[in-house]
Amino acid sequence: MKTFLVNYNHGGERYALELRASDAEDAKARLNSLLYGRVCGEVAIKLPAPLGPFASLICSVRNVFGR
Repeated sequence: MKTFLVNYNHGGERYALELRASDAEDAKARLNSLLYGRVCGEVAIKLPAPLGPFASLICSVRNVFGR
C-alpha cells in the first residue's frame, strides 16, 4: 500500500488528508467511497509499532485514568 495525499477546501481553508491505496486509481476509488463514510471519533493517541506489548498496556492505563 502507498500513501496518497488528498487536498480539499472547507470554510475558506485548505486541508489535506492521507489515503492509503495500492495505486492512484485505487486512491480515486477510495476517495469516491468517502461520500458514504462517517466520522467514527477523535484519534486520542498514536503509538508506534515498535512498542509491541507495551502499546496495549499504555492504552489500558489511559482508559483507566480517562482522557
